[in-house]
Formats: sequence, C-alpha cells, structure tokens
Amino acid sequence: MLQEVVSLDSLIAIYIAWIVAQTGLSAPDHPPIHFVTPAEMAMRVGSPENSGLELQALYNRNEGSIYLPQEWRPNDLRQKSALLHELVHHVQRFNKIELPCLAALERQAYDLQIKWLREQGVDDPYDLIKTNELTIYLVSTCGDGS
Repeated sequence: MLQEVVSLDSLIAIYIAWIVAQTGLSAPDHPPIHFVTPAEMAMRVGSPENSGLELQALYNRNEGSIYLPQEWRPNDLRQKSALLHELVHHVQRFNKIELPCLAALERQAYDLQIKWLREQGVDDPYDLIKTNELTIYLVSTCGDGS
C-alpha cells in the first residue's frame, strides 16, 4: 500500500509541475486524495448510482480534495488523465481563478487533459476519455450562455 501512495504522490507532483508549466499559474500543495466506491462517487455529484454515469474522478472545490474510484489504477492512461483534469481544478482554485461560473473552469481542464493525452501518444484523446468537442462546450458553458 505504501508503494501506491508514493507513486500517486509522485504522479501528483509531476502533473502539477506540468500544469504550472502550461499555464504559468502557481503550484499548490498536493490535495487530499480519497478513494471511494462508485455509489459514493455518484452520490457526490447528485446522481443515482445506477444512472450509467461513469465517473473517473471528482474535485470538491469546497474541500480542495480529489475523489478517485477505489479501483483507480496508476497505469491506466484514461484514469491518469482524469486525475490530471481534477488537478487542473485544484490549481485553478489555489490561484483563485474567477470565471463567470464554475462550469467555465471545465474548458481549461479539458484542454489540458486533451493536450497531455496527445503528448502521451494518444491519437484520439476524445475517444479515450469518451467525450467530444460539443460535450466539452456544453459542460463548460454557463447557464446564461457565456
């Protein structure tokens, strides 16, 4: 178990350094990481467990912590990219990035996740993370259309 903690801690340090290099933002301390069941992941986003929603990771802005599924694997590229995505939110929070709404923070997180996956040699990052440009646009647009 200690081996996994060390490797996860190393991944977080590497990802935060990469995010900082891409954005010019300041590096925060590592966020607390919580491993939870699929039911708890679903509950945290207010979705029923059997909704079919496949949650890869969550960031709790109030706590400044990341939630990963219990079966998270540090050698799975898709799961690693989900961690990177949530770390972008942690860096945004630490730097007090203010946008018209919380949804607007998703654009940068997805853009960096896609860029990182391309750097890892993934030809179609959208396919790997099971999304597309339209979906990213929709989840990163504020309710008032901004």
